[in-house]
Amino acid sequence: MANVLAVVKRLTASGFSEVQAEAVVEAIADMQEDLATRSDLQAQTAEFRSDMQAQTTEFRSDMAAQTAEFRSDMQAQSAEFRSEMAALRSDMQEQAAEHRSEMAALRSDMQAQTAEHRSEMQALRSDMQKQMAEHRSDMQAQAAEHRSEMQALELRLTIRIGAVVGATSLVTIGVLAALIALL
Repeated sequence: MANVLAVVKRLTASGFSEVQAEAVVEAIADMQEDLATRSDLQAQTAEFRSDMQAQTTEFRSDMAAQTAEFRSDMQAQSAEFRSEMAALRSDMQEQAAEHRSEMAALRSDMQAQTAEHRSEMQALRSDMQKQMAEHRSDMQAQAAEHRSEMQALELRLTIRIGAVVGATSLVTIGVLAALIALL
């Protein structure tokens, strides 16, 4: 406080005692020691700005490094992913080729078995037709034999009926003759 004496005179003129005025001036001087001046604020502001610019530059540098590292990691992971996908695609194509080969073998086996079954079915059909023809022939022979036996039985029956009718006729004639004679 450059004008300490002037402030003390002003205070004493206002009714302060000289001791009171000096105590007030000393208290103000003590307070001013704790207060920042414009030049203090400007120096601190310049220092703050400098620190902020340094921190901003460091932050940007760190961010650029981290971004570059992240890009590098992403490119490496992308390349690894593509490599894995290519390996999986290759494996899938191999498995598909194996499955196609297995399916072709199964199809071939099924066709062979189907042909074998058809051949067996044709042989069975042929055997059944042969057996049916034999049974039909046997049945026709038995039917002819039965017809022959029936004709023989019919003939014998006709003869017997004829004999019975003849005998009955003779008896009837005899009975009629006896009746006539009695009459």
